[in-house]
Amino acid sequence: ADKLARRDKIQKAEYERRIVTVANERDIVAQRLKMAEASVERARVAEEKVRGAEEKIRTADEKAQIADSQISALRNQLLELKTDVAARSGKQADVGDQEILDMMNKLNHLVQNWCVSTFRKVKIDPRRMSCRFEKIEALQEARLLRKLYSMFDTSIKIFTFQATVLHLLMPIFDAHFFGLPDELQGLETAARAMQATSKTAFSEWRAATFEFLQHEDGVWQELRQVSEAKAQARLMEQICKIMSILTGLTVSEDQRRTLVAVVEHAVSLSRTLGRQRATYRCFLPETDEEGNLKFDVATMEDLMDEHEDDGYAKDIKCVVFPALLKMGGEQGEDVRIPYNAKRVRLTDPKQMDVRNLLLKAKVLCVEEDSDDECSVD
Repeated sequence: ADKLARRDKIQKAEYERRIVTVANERDIVAQRLKMAEASVERARVAEEKVRGAEEKIRTADEKAQIADSQISALRNQLLELKTDVAARSGKQADVGDQEILDMMNKLNHLVQNWCVSTFRKVKIDPRRMSCRFEKIEALQEARLLRKLYSMFDTSIKIFTFQATVLHLLMPIFDAHFFGLPDELQGLETAARAMQATSKTAFSEWRAATFEFLQHEDGVWQELRQVSEAKAQARLMEQICKIMSILTGLTVSEDQRRTLVAVVEHAVSLSRTLGRQRATYRCFLPETDEEGNLKFDVATMEDLMDEHEDDGYAKDIKCVVFPALLKMGGEQGEDVRIPYNAKRVRLTDPKQMDVRNLLLKAKVLCVEEDSDDECSVD
């Protein structure tokens, strides 16, 4: 009986010990569960905060884009107001060099962004590019482009396409009055004939003619607007067709609408340059007969080299954006000169007193006599 009692006592103690152990383990599990639930809650709160922060960032980006658009619109309105006030007061609509440089930089960004968004993902076979180029009559006089497409380098395809689009936009700046109707083509002929006479007199005539064309009411204004719109549409269609031939990509409607804005801005810039009493020349550096073009640190900016004046001779692969030269003007002596370009006195008394390089041509270079060949992907 004593043995049974002791055994029962031992079993009871063991049972109670196990109950305590299970209870402790249950409490530990419950505590861990609470900690896990707390961690989940903290993670949920943190995730909500992250989503909230991302939403705030997105909202801020949208507001910044809206603000940029509003600033750009206000600048355009200010320029239009200056032009309108000048026209109403009988004065010429002179625009500051910085405003013109802003318009030039905007054109550069518009062309660059259109080429990137349209052709970034296009697959190019370098072996076919020379043949495609030869099919395009409008590019046959572009010796530097011919050389570029004959040894097409896919690593700089966007620069190449940007240079091509830019070349096709240059007629806007080469003409004195872009998009004139047939009835007013005599103005362009007269401008080319008068250009060889007194530079100052020609500049004043050109600016006054631009003002007349811009603000003349009635049938002439309607003719000019219709003709200019048709000229812009033809140029836009030409760019789309040529770039489609070169890339094998059909330009979408959205991309065409964006290109319309590019062409319109180029025309607006050309018109602004023409209205000034100073003479502005927007131009591409010229090549030799073989299509070669040497780098000139005084007039060119190498996009791939921050240290341009390094003493090395360079060959230019392509010209991505034109230079802008200013000649004369009422304050020609004091015009702003970025890049520290020297002012040059002209000896011909019929010419403008001073010419200043306001903007260097943007080019892409390689070192002369380099052993590196054009890379092909």
